[in-house]
Amino acid sequence: MDKFVKYIRKSFIADRIFFLCVLVYVAGTFGFVHYHGLSDRFSIFMYMKLAIIQFMPVSMLFYACYIFYVMIKVRPKKLFSYTLEKLKEWLTSYVFVRGILIYIAICVFLSAMTSFKSLIPEINPFSWDPALANFDQLLHGGRAPWQILQPLLGHPVISHIIDAVYGFWFIIMLTFVIWFIFISKNELLRKQFISTYVLSWTINGTILALFFSSTGPAFFSNIYPEINNPYQGLMTYLNTANMSYPLLALEAQKHLWDWYQVAEVGTASGISSMPSMHVSIACLVVFACWRTHYVALKLFGGVFFLVILLGSVHLGWHYAIDGYLSIISTTLIWKFSAYLVSASDCQHNELRGKHRDLVLAKDG
Repeated sequence: MDKFVKYIRKSFIADRIFFLCVLVYVAGTFGFVHYHGLSDRFSIFMYMKLAIIQFMPVSMLFYACYIFYVMIKVRPKKLFSYTLEKLKEWLTSYVFVRGILIYIAICVFLSAMTSFKSLIPEINPFSWDPALANFDQLLHGGRAPWQILQPLLGHPVISHIIDAVYGFWFIIMLTFVIWFIFISKNELLRKQFISTYVLSWTINGTILALFFSSTGPAFFSNIYPEINNPYQGLMTYLNTANMSYPLLALEAQKHLWDWYQVAEVGTASGISSMPSMHVSIACLVVFACWRTHYVALKLFGGVFFLVILLGSVHLGWHYAIDGYLSIISTTLIWKFSAYLVSASDCQHNELRGKHRDLVLAKDG
């Protein structure tokens, strides 16, 4: 038991920036919604059950990959005895304890974030869509970006492929999160990734989302019935394509609208367009992939990012500028996180050095 207490203490010290960000975010968002009289619809346990359910298959996938790696590289006489023993060692290690603490904190964080996101229209009603739509057209030569993409992407089978990749966004995000909190041995990159992850949701998914309160093209006519909908053509095409190749995006948009109408807060609920968190996290995946030496991983990150960026517009989720702002802000957050992690580690090492010197001086 003493060993695990030591591991927990060490974890909070090593990832103090991350845990501090989560604590400040949860306290800040709760205080904000409480001020607006909406605290009864705020939850920090929303994702706990879902997180456990989704953690298992992803963990089993990583374990299966590890078995394959051992089988090819290590080649022990007793493969399953060897891997099972390694698994037991890992489950009682500092790395596992640290990962579990971070994973729980992320679940609490995302629960608070989703609660807040669902309450945005009650705190700051949707109003930015007409301005964003006009600026989108102005930025792209007087045409809506979806119209520019339509000759290339406007084919049901292509839309279906993009929709499938877009639907896997959460699984990809979860896979990278689990990798960096449980497996990655690059300590600086690990800290930079989880710090950027939390700060992206904080700045892009909360602060900017609250300021630029907007719904996106899919819900334009629902929120602004008195304004001519420049995305009616896109939604008509998607509904037609859905008859040939079912699109998950339309089903998800229907569920979001149903939740919005009954003012329900649930996992993955909440309508918010500007900026795009799908693009923001895809951008983070690219940055992480490009810090590796594997060309295939770099290529995967680049393709995934491009499909998410195009899909966010083509599937009616976002205005193009939602993605552009996400790219700029996430890049700045990534660089800031690198500085923050480096400065924090230097300060921690300096304090440890002074403490060691003090102990040596006393002993002398």
